[in-house]
Amino acid sequence: MIALVFRYEVRDPTSFEQVYGAEGDWAQFFRQGHGYIGTELLRDVDEPERYLVIDRWESAEAYNAFLGEHGEEYMRRGDEARMHYVQELRFGTFENVWK
Repeated sequence: MIALVFRYEVRDPTSFEQVYGAEGDWAQFFRQGHGYIGTELLRDVDEPERYLVIDRWESAEAYNAFLGEHGEEYMRRGDEARMHYVQELRFGTFENVWK
């Protein structure tokens, strides 16, 4: 399992949550992809305009296959979504560590 982790500073929390939440526009789009597990949206308690978004996929291969198939739409949606935030920071792609 991999998790793509992003931090956002948002303009309007309500509209941001509708687009980036677990049932939001992005999650619905990702559901087209085989291997998509889900999205988690976390709001900062001290700074309510700051969020973490965690998108989980079964594997990097599943995520990359989705991008290969839907890359053009992904880019278009990304451009359109910029109106919902002031800043986006991608922390990285993380995987579970099994012992």
